[in-house]
Amino acid sequence: MVKSVILLLLLASCTSQKHLVVFSETSGYRHESIPDGAKAITEIGEELGYKVTHTENSADIADLEYEVIVFLSPTLDVMNETEQLYLKAFVEKGGGFVGIHSATNCEYEFDWYIDTLVGAKFDFHRAVKLLDVDVINTTHPSTKHLPHPWTRTDEWYCYDRVPANVTILLEIEDDDGRRPIAWCSEIKQGRSFYTGGGHTKESYSDTEFLNHIKGGIEWVSQ
Repeated sequence: MVKSVILLLLLASCTSQKHLVVFSETSGYRHESIPDGAKAITEIGEELGYKVTHTENSADIADLEYEVIVFLSPTLDVMNETEQLYLKAFVEKGGGFVGIHSATNCEYEFDWYIDTLVGAKFDFHRAVKLLDVDVINTTHPSTKHLPHPWTRTDEWYCYDRVPANVTILLEIEDDDGRRPIAWCSEIKQGRSFYTGGGHTKESYSDTEFLNHIKGGIEWVSQ
């Protein structure tokens, strides 16, 4: 009996904690909300049982071991070819990817990243404004808690396409037309979730938006 208890304790001590990486390196526009976002996502990750690392060093994409990586508003070219190939293999072999806001304004020359992982490329935006967000999928972990409509203030992107082979979660409509603003997809054995919100600092103290991100992390973790 004593030996069995000791063995269980040893096995428990050897079980490694899940790891979530928040990546926010920029080589173009830098969002002032990144520190607030990193702090909020760290708290979400820890609440979900993850060890959380925030990094602005793209080498960590290939050097660290993790189950989920969150691209928090990175911009333009931030990964070398080795890091790109590692990220692709990570997702396709079962890893979880979460892209927030300008994750679609990143890695334009990496076709798999734009076409498959995030699904669309940032085209342009107008001024920050209040807008009704339509909840298209009411059962997804990132949206099931949201009101209908979800009225919030943010910077609303227009993209170069409607993403293909994805599940649309949220849509918006304004003078630039109707378009998806959050979606998710399964990529071989892995999962990707993207939300266009998160430009403003206020987003990261908004309980509904934080639960939206939390649900996205939970979904890609499954």
